Amino acid sequence: MSLGTHNRHGSLTVHIPPELVPSILQHISPTPPSLLPRPVAFIDRSWQQYRHDLRAFIQLALVCRTWCTFTREIMLHTLIVPWLDESILQLCSILRQFGSYSRVMIISTIDAGDSVRLNRNDFCAALDCCFSSMPQMAKVEIYGAMDKIFGHSLPAEVGPIDLVSLRSLKLAGSVGHSGKSLLHALGRAAPFLETLEIMYFETWPFDHSLPTSLGKLRSLILHCTYLSVQGVIDLLRGPGEDASSAQVLQKLVIIPSRLQSIPPPDITPLLTFDSTGERLRFLMIHRLDPCRSLECCPALETFVYVSPTSSNIFPFLPRTLRRLAISAMLLSPSDRFVAYISSENARNLLHLAVALKHDADLVFTTTSEPFVSVREACKDAGVSLTWMVPGMLGLGLEGWDDVTELFQTVESLPSARLKI
Repeated sequence: MSLGTHNRHGSLTVHIPPELVPSILQHISPTPPSLLPRPVAFIDRSWQQYRHDLRAFIQLALVCRTWCTFTREIMLHTLIVPWLDESILQLCSILRQFGSYSRVMIISTIDAGDSVRLNRNDFCAALDCCFSSMPQMAKVEIYGAMDKIFGHSLPAEVGPIDLVSLRSLKLAGSVGHSGKSLLHALGRAAPFLETLEIMYFETWPFDHSLPTSLGKLRSLILHCTYLSVQGVIDLLRGPGEDASSAQVLQKLVIIPSRLQSIPPPDITPLLTFDSTGERLRFLMIHRLDPCRSLECCPALETFVYVSPTSSNIFPFLPRTLRRLAISAMLLSPSDRFVAYISSENARNLLHLAVALKHDADLVFTTTSEPFVSVREACKDAGVSLTWMVPGMLGLGLEGWDDVTELFQTVESLPSARLKI
């Protein structure tokens, strides 16, 4: 098949099939800067580079009408709004016409450089306008100090930030003094939320319960969050005893910090609460007891445990498992894994991912034990094998897209303790 034709001047004109254009544009679209805590100078440089790359990417809309449509869809799918930045006024104007393209709003209260600042009243009014112009918005991510978003000093004419009808919410930062207001806002969104991610909170106001149950919650992700086991149970239970969100929860992720207490905390009360563990299909834990957790989760389809440990988890893995991601340390001695993968317990296993500690370790996966034995065992069992290397995570992992970001989080955990 020819992808090009010769014009009347004799030069070759290349024709790109329209169905390939979105894929091409996705690969060259600018990557947003990390919104996790970083030095101010680093954040400034990152934002300046991102905005420069974004302006360059916009030029692709001038190629033709088809490219303009796809460029607009990619640019407006995920929106990043720096706190008090005047760019939100222009964004608000754009969304009035093209808001149906937008699916994700990311709000950062972290200082993003020397941009022109709005007063809080004008910013909150513009943010409220943006929300109302995004009928297909499915997810909101908020980074930084929650006081600025949910504090008591919000303008009276604007009112509290309305998160009603959201399907996914990520809160990453500190609660500060806005705990009760945060829970109130979360309670308004609770009946619709399917995914809740809480990250890097130094405290959580579990002395106040949600006013509404998380009745549709299917995924709960906790990163380095100071939550007691009872606090998590109360979060799932909601205000009443009749219907807890544990009855529909299918995905649970608990990632403590590097300074985890010894011995590790016991999360079995959470897994046994309202038979939570029996309903889980996806479980990822870090630096927690994997064997005790697995005993409570007989129907798992995905289990991720990339912590450095020598525990023999293979006898505890359920027969329903289809994907398994583990630390390379669990492969030594290799006979334990080889015995597992060739047994009846692994009959449904389709994918294995092994987390390597350093990029250089990838060299040894083809020449050294136990990697060679693992390769052969996976090949004989018809199980796909993926090596998760820190330096290559940005390229993505086929079949493991939902784990890649979580693994990156484990690799970059801050020095803090998880009270659980």
